Amino acid sequence: MKNYTAFLSKISGIAPTIILIMIILNLNSLSGLDRRHPVSEISTTPNYYSYNYIINSTTMKVIDYFIVKDGSGNIKSAFNACEVCYKADKGYSQRGDKMHCNNCGNEYPIENLGTQGQGGCWPGYLPHEISGDEIVIQISDLENGEYLFPAEPYSGVSDIKNLPTDFKLFVKENELEIRMPSAIDRNIRIFDMNSHILSSLKCSANELSINTFNLSCGIYILVVEDEKNSYYSLFNVVR
Repeated sequence: MKNYTAFLSKISGIAPTIILIMIILNLNSLSGLDRRHPVSEISTTPNYYSYNYIINSTTMKVIDYFIVKDGSGNIKSAFNACEVCYKADKGYSQRGDKMHCNNCGNEYPIENLGTQGQGGCWPGYLPHEISGDEIVIQISDLENGEYLFPAEPYSGVSDIKNLPTDFKLFVKENELEIRMPSAIDRNIRIFDMNSHILSSLKCSANELSINTFNLSCGIYILVVEDEKNSYYSLFNVVR
């Protein structure tokens, strides 16, 4: 494990301020990045996911989507909202081999999902690709559907602190392991040194492993937020 606290102390008074300003100024440069889900976890019962789209230091949108297999084993992905009923913010639930609009009651065969240009009351189009044993969804495609979801308050990182010593980081090959002192709801984010947010996820456990295969060699910023505090630390990817 790297001693990032010692690294920060060498540049104290400068680095924390720069990092804080960078993160607040530009949270949404995400082109070319993606979300990945194992094919093995997808079945004929929808799996629901969310992506936190940070608009500014006080506002965000939670973009909800689901992935499901149809009766023939084909993988389907869609936003959990549609262009007609999205303001009700009720999403879709499964009824047999159909997805049921929880607002208007319309139902749509799962086998027909994933067609671009449907519009109307229909689970919003969200493309994906299969890469090996993973389902790949581009962040840019997720953000294209942000208009389907309401804005929410975001706590920001205005009172960010150094990551406490009872949080442990282990940088492994293609993996960042985080061990935390307790199992509570936290938001975990990774930024590059140009303030681009590279990963955003929620964790309720006291351990978390993040795939860093897509990160180039270099220094990155880890931000951990719970209900009361925001913390950061630096970690270095070396291959």
